Amino acid sequence: MNYEIKIENATETKGTIDLHRLTLIADSIRKVSEGALQIRLRGISLTKGRKKISLKDALKVSLTGIKEGSTILCLESEKFEKTLKPYQTDLFRLEAQQQLPQQTPMSLFIKSFQDAMNKDYEQDLLDKPLLRELKHLKNAFLNEGETLIISNQHSLPELQLKKEDFKKIKVLEHEIPDPEPVILNGIVESLKYSRLKVQIKTKEGIVDGFLSEAISTDDIAPFWGKEVTITGTVHYKPSGRSVIEIERVFEAGEGDNYFSKKPKSETVEQQLERQIREKGGNQLAQIMGKWPGDETDDEFEQLLNELG
Repeated sequence: MNYEIKIENATETKGTIDLHRLTLIADSIRKVSEGALQIRLRGISLTKGRKKISLKDALKVSLTGIKEGSTILCLESEKFEKTLKPYQTDLFRLEAQQQLPQQTPMSLFIKSFQDAMNKDYEQDLLDKPLLRELKHLKNAFLNEGETLIISNQHSLPELQLKKEDFKKIKVLEHEIPDPEPVILNGIVESLKYSRLKVQIKTKEGIVDGFLSEAISTDDIAPFWGKEVTITGTVHYKPSGRSVIEIERVFEAGEGDNYFSKKPKSETVEQQLERQIREKGGNQLAQIMGKWPGDETDDEFEQLLNELG
């Protein structure tokens, strides 16, 4: 499929582009599209260790020409149905992947920016590492007046980017908690969509997870329907949802039910806003100018409880 990136009000002569700027744009397309594909295949954009799935061919984007009219880069990339190996297509059964075979690296690149800049769009396909990669494209702008216009012969909504747009992405990235280690106790539920997706039933409800590169379905298969303790990393989404990257699984031991709690996926600010909104009134006035202060964790937890 053919795409164009038009640089309006560019500092370069029409029909030309500085090699350093071209490298920055190419690097951004590669890393953003890879992160967007990984988040659909695995649940997160950044995976640890050696990747079991080679994405080299699937992520190929070719520069086919440069046109005048400001500066217009002509690009070409194939649909994933042609470039992902046949054994990978079982992953397409996930709900978030139903349209993936018809997508391309460039369409994922465009959609990632659209999702990040419009809160009405689906933001569960974003995470903190992917938002960081989106921010890096800002370095390809040489002045405040430039506009990047990315299109696909009108088959996709046109994406227009200005340097100031990256402020929204920075705010969104800042609002998401960093990934953190987690220990969780619960019962391994059967898989619904893919052999990579796992659900852990805890005392507080169902927790979504997926198998990391360090663990296989053979490792976890003996534990289906049984109580286990898992260790891994919890990754957060802009919506407040979270997903756990499962790294190790153990048979539950005595006292492990202490860990049968869903990871808190809200930032402090989100907890305050939600609880004030649910209770109504103007409780925010009670803490304005007082928080953050010198409260201990226990004291701040009491504050949240009082607001709730």
